Amino acid sequence: MAKAKEKQTAVQQMEELFKKVEEVKDKFEIALQKALGEAKMLKQEIQEEEKEVQELYTMYVLDQIVLETYQEAKNKLDNKKKLLAVAEGKSADMEDLKKKELYKLYQQVKEIEDDYRKEDNRNIAVHRKRIFQAKVDYLKFMHEAQKEMTATYKFNRKIGDLKVDLGLLAYNHTAGFATANRFFEDTYSRTPGIDVTREEVTQAFNRGTYSTMILEAIK
Repeated sequence: MAKAKEKQTAVQQMEELFKKVEEVKDKFEIALQKALGEAKMLKQEIQEEEKEVQELYTMYVLDQIVLETYQEAKNKLDNKKKLLAVAEGKSADMEDLKKKELYKLYQQVKEIEDDYRKEDNRNIAVHRKRIFQAKVDYLKFMHEAQKEMTATYKFNRKIGDLKVDLGLLAYNHTAGFATANRFFEDTYSRTPGIDVTREEVTQAFNRGTYSTMILEAIK
């Protein structure tokens, strides 16, 4: 028994519809360029033949050629002018014809637009949670890193306390654990930090690129 074809999602249907939109645009663009090329060639030929017909007319007036010779060239020129009018008319009509085809596809887009919006919103909601989870994981990692750094840093505090006990220091301002302060970005010295700016988020989210400073720092 043949397996039933799975129903396409609204997103998949949109994908197919917009492929057709691009196909329609490409089809008309190719036809337009062809029509414009034909018109350009005809204009050049007409320009050359107009000079020739004018010369033939002068020769006819001077009885150097018979009327039929002049008329034959004149008819040929007139036919080319008619062909040019058709080619230019075709170019002018193409935009309207293209819009008609695109509007048919737009009608199909409208039919599934509500379902598409629901699917899009669901997808965004899922990834919004994933991004927030990544943020929480990042912050958790910060705390784990702090605990590992404090394992060595804590003696800075103990040394200060000992100096206070010995009267060598009035007060110990040193924290008993490694703080985040030293890791924030310093724009003056162009030192990258653990803080993530709105610009960095936008750059990574939209273009998949990262600060050159931070990339240099992890080499």
